[in-house]
Amino acid sequence: AQFDDERVHINFRTDLETGRYRQGWSNYGRTLEVRDLGRIDRSGGRMQFTLRRAAGTFRFEGRGDSERAAGSFEFVSDAGFRGELGRLGFDDLTDSNLFVFALEDLTISGVRQLQAQVSDQIDTRDLVNMINHGAGPRHVQQLADLGFRGLRSSEYVRARDHGVTANFAEGMRDAGFRLSLEQLIRSRDHGVSPEFAAAMRQLGHELSHEELIRSRDHGVSAEFIREMNALGQRLSHEQLIRARDHGVTTQFIRDLRELGYDRLPISDYIRLRDHGVTVSYVRRVKQLYAETPSVERLIRLRAHGDIR
Repeated sequence: AQFDDERVHINFRTDLETGRYRQGWSNYGRTLEVRDLGRIDRSGGRMQFTLRRAAGTFRFEGRGDSERAAGSFEFVSDAGFRGELGRLGFDDLTDSNLFVFALEDLTISGVRQLQAQVSDQIDTRDLVNMINHGAGPRHVQQLADLGFRGLRSSEYVRARDHGVTANFAEGMRDAGFRLSLEQLIRSRDHGVSPEFAAAMRQLGHELSHEELIRSRDHGVSAEFIREMNALGQRLSHEQLIRARDHGVTTQFIRDLRELGYDRLPISDYIRLRDHGVTVSYVRRVKQLYAETPSVERLIRLRAHGDIR
């Protein structure tokens, strides 16, 4: 455990399959409010504290100081919580299930909220899956508040797995994109964020959602555009994509400029790349001919294999 003013970060290492909570293979990291731990008993270098949740109680014992501690813990599930869940239709609950519920501070009211908000009838496996993936009451409620109501539990889980949070969805909406859940997931998968959309807009590229995705897929970043602009290559969206697809980098342009090929149109840089005219090849040609051959001549020489 690491203590930081009013918060504490605890890393739980467990073996849930066997029910042993003192050591094992699964790791769960959580940041909690120090006040949630109640009284922290210290005696010399030893300390004890308790975390009480609706699903059960964690008791910690170890050694440490006001900044860091390490030791063992015990989790005792709450029979009343288990019974309440049973009455709501959740059977075959294990201590490992309740352990996860306790870590996420799941309450009975939260479970009822989930049952009311999802369109499918969730069983124990569904509930455990939702909580394990971070698609608990807060996540579902926040998405519902943004208009994503009545989805299946698996859809809320999928949104969470792909990083579609309420903040992300709201950010994309503020950026001018009213997207479906599938579109938001696609945005996340392709690296399109509100910040990326804003950066492109500031650079003069007012793009649709699909165009932003295409930009990302082809490696057209805001930094690439800035560098191209600085080189005097103020290109359209399609030209930028074509340059990327053909391997025209800003370094390639700078290197050719140093060799005397200044202010070429982007189409010439692309043609040179397409014909395998590298910077080192241009240097060899210049040394051999003691001049600066034209783009056309460089391409012909390369195509005929006159210089290797």
